[in-house]
Amino acid sequence: MNLKPKLSPDKLIEKMQSKGITFNNISEQDAIEYLKNHNNYYRLASYRKNYDKHTSGENKGKYIDLDFSYLIDLSTIDMRLRFILMNMCLDIEHTLKVHVLEEICANEEEDGYQIVADFLSENSYILQEICKKRFSTYVGELINKHFTFETITSEDGIETTIITNHNCPIWAFMEIIGFGDFIKFYKFYYSSLQNAPVPEGALNLVKSLRNACAHNNCLIHNLRSGCSRPPHSISCFVSQITSISKDIRTKNLRQRPILEMTALLYVYNLVVVDIVKFHRFNELDALLSERMLRNKHYYKNQQIISSTYCYFRKIVDFLI
Repeated sequence: MNLKPKLSPDKLIEKMQSKGITFNNISEQDAIEYLKNHNNYYRLASYRKNYDKHTSGENKGKYIDLDFSYLIDLSTIDMRLRFILMNMCLDIEHTLKVHVLEEICANEEEDGYQIVADFLSENSYILQEICKKRFSTYVGELINKHFTFETITSEDGIETTIITNHNCPIWAFMEIIGFGDFIKFYKFYYSSLQNAPVPEGALNLVKSLRNACAHNNCLIHNLRSGCSRPPHSISCFVSQITSISKDIRTKNLRQRPILEMTALLYVYNLVVVDIVKFHRFNELDALLSERMLRNKHYYKNQQIISSTYCYFRKIVDFLI
């Protein structure tokens, strides 16, 4: 295995310079301080994947028109984007849970307990996840109220805690389970994907984006076209926007992060109440209109970044 050596911030600056990254808008000393106190090299340098390299000549292999300040700017934009998208994911989860709970409670033939028992019978692995949460500050009391635990000791002396009985109503169950398990319940409740108000494929994309935001992953570190295949619902949604051509739609939806963000906007517009939608779309619009354009001259020669911005600008304009 070829292990890379540990490098100090000074050496990392030298490494970036050797790859063609310039320091025209920020001094090398300020860049060193930035790497020491604000961001790590691995995260910051990941955004370089959006930039092309010279393919020939004395600069072959070096990045074209990439300054350290551009990486900082992209990192800041990405952070602010994650904050907004995370809140949008939470809005979707909350709204869908409210809708499902309202439907079940309005059904006189459903007592709110049997549907949970039936679901857990088909998805027993979720009991293990609930068992792990029994000491949680936030849902532990609910879990211990509605689930019975027993600790079993093996011949080797290893203790394992299992759930031996449960009698949990849907209104408590909605508070206990996370978004991933809720999507499983959502599919179970509606029985078939055709009957679900939101297609499961779109929800799974939202879940993936939610996890990325929650784990503080870089979202826009690589905007180059990929090989993802969008669900039909997402393609149809974008096709309604006449200012986005079929070629542009196809190209963008192949790239996984772009596909996930598009799915989020589609689902959000579909399910979230208007007053919440109004405020959240305004936040997103402000990010696109103000912060993302603050240093737009950084990206005048970067077609990938500029075209991705235009793609989302058109979607948000359409939604607003």
